[in-house]
Amino acid sequence: MVAKSEELVRELIERVAGDIGLIIYALNINGEFTDEEIAMRLGIEINDVRRALFALYELGLAEYRRQKDEDTGWMEYYWKINYDREREVLRRELMKTKRKLEEKIEKEDSTVYYICINGCVKISYEQAIEMGFTCPRCSSPLEYLDNTLAVEKVREELKKIEELLREIV
Repeated sequence: MVAKSEELVRELIERVAGDIGLIIYALNINGEFTDEEIAMRLGIEINDVRRALFALYELGLAEYRRQKDEDTGWMEYYWKINYDREREVLRRELMKTKRKLEEKIEKEDSTVYYICINGCVKISYEQAIEMGFTCPRCSSPLEYLDNTLAVEKVREELKKIEELLREIV
């Protein structure tokens, strides 16, 4: 399970903080560092490093403190990566995904949809009635959409998320 959770954390970081965030995280830096130190160490633009660090911060995997540099008068950021929060962050993100999937299933199960034969729009039965079962974009006919397979795929994805959550406990 450890390998799976590490893989999921890497995927999450890559999605949110990009390749640079993944590289910074993989450095396994203990203690504080500045964005300038990382930029120089990796040979990367400081703005790219800052963007990645703030993305890690938004996830909850990094923290920072600001301190005024007495020589320059500029604010300096001292960063720290919270490797010990991986499971907590991963669990929180999986729970968000789980809630979204549950909402999607509920919406798909409780609504009858119609779709343009050209794929322009997917609208509810009520909207289709209002539009005379004609696409508002291309004026083609709207036809009933059997979303049974789509809902089943979402249910399968939900099961995978629930399995992952049980493993992460």
